[in-house]
Amino acid sequence: MKRKQFIQSLGATAVGTALLPQSLVGHPDSRKPPKGKKTPEFIVPQGVDVSNSPHNEKYWGPVASNFIKPEGFINLENGYFSHQPQGTLAYHIDAETSINTQTSHFMRTAQTQAIEAARNAFAGFQGLNPEEVAFTRNTTESLNIIIMGTQWQAGDEVVIGDQDYGSMVESFQQAVSRWMIRLKVAEVPVNPNSDVEIIRAYTSLITPRTKMLHLTHMINLTGQLIPVMAITQEAKKINPNIFVVVDAAHSLAHTPLDMWELRNAGIDAIGGSLHKWLCNPIGAGFLVLKKQNIREIWPLMGDVSADRTDIRKFEHQGTRPIQSLQTIAKAIEFHRLLGSASKYNRLTYLKLLWIGNKQALENFGKGLGILNDPIYQANMNAVTDLMESGSFKLQSPLVPFSRGGAIATAAFTGYTPTELANTLMNKFGIFTVGIDHPVIQGVRVTPHLSNSTSDCIALNKAFTAL
Repeated sequence: MKRKQFIQSLGATAVGTALLPQSLVGHPDSRKPPKGKKTPEFIVPQGVDVSNSPHNEKYWGPVASNFIKPEGFINLENGYFSHQPQGTLAYHIDAETSINTQTSHFMRTAQTQAIEAARNAFAGFQGLNPEEVAFTRNTTESLNIIIMGTQWQAGDEVVIGDQDYGSMVESFQQAVSRWMIRLKVAEVPVNPNSDVEIIRAYTSLITPRTKMLHLTHMINLTGQLIPVMAITQEAKKINPNIFVVVDAAHSLAHTPLDMWELRNAGIDAIGGSLHKWLCNPIGAGFLVLKKQNIREIWPLMGDVSADRTDIRKFEHQGTRPIQSLQTIAKAIEFHRLLGSASKYNRLTYLKLLWIGNKQALENFGKGLGILNDPIYQANMNAVTDLMESGSFKLQSPLVPFSRGGAIATAAFTGYTPTELANTLMNKFGIFTVGIDHPVIQGVRVTPHLSNSTSDCIALNKAFTAL
């Protein structure tokens, strides 16, 4: 099954079971450990007799053991950034130690080669042209390059969503003040009835003066995945010259969709972070920009060493942590050992488990052919359907399963978001984050590969107790 077929299959209540094919292999030099160091091993069960079904702790328990967990509480707030598995962490430390030992000699003789090896590794992983990939520090920097580097004219229009990431909204607001452009905000339905409803929210605002359309692929507030490719297609029918930029901070290595699919669907620029679902060290992000558009976008920092048509002109940051870029290939290795589909299924299952909705769990289990498994049934019986309570309000779409992944947000009657997050932490030892946004209010829950089914069952029991 191809990636696109897998995504389409998620539109029904069932989730596809086939693992996705491997992306192109990265540059071999990018996977070499620092000289004199042995490559740390990852703990991932292998063999035909080991099932990677999302409920099988005999598989996912060892996977979780790759991570060092905090002591004294259950962490269910992994949306800020993902901690690294120990193999990646050790590799990162070794790379930093190596650079610290070689000092300026490394930076003056080997830095460029290390960056290019990382670029080839990431581009190969995502099926991209390396000459359209720039490394940044995070999604915010990537998208600021586009927003601040665009040659705006007074009266140009921009369409954004009402749940876009705050830093991006602030960047557009600054652009409004600097260049007198007009900002139009789409009201994205929190629990849409269909993709058509989301598409219209954006396309109804597009006019011949609309210069840019900004889309958040997975909304950080709720975890909702919006149909960015379909929106792009309809937007360009209305205005063929519109420049579409996508915030992919939470979708890379979280969903089974690769960046080449977005790029080839007509999207002009993509920004994302590698420290989230790829589990790379903090300090590495990416910008994908079509080659024909590179000349027209100004870099954030002046750079006379790179040609105006060279993607590297966006990478002028001064001295930076090259070890974070060197570790990208190691992070990719861990992701590939798991497989995109099995990882997505696991993350989705953990979300369904703490919410406890019986119908969703039944449909999910049927789709994977595991509904009658005794362990799956035991987990279903262990949780309460929180959605049957009048006090509990889910702020994220639950079905179809293609509408989200790990992230979900819920409100609880009688508690502000901060009060609810504090209660869960102080009374039950479960860390979440309060979201107090004009559109979304509640606690955001984000399980990760380091979490067990028992962690999510514990949160379900905490809500049930409340």
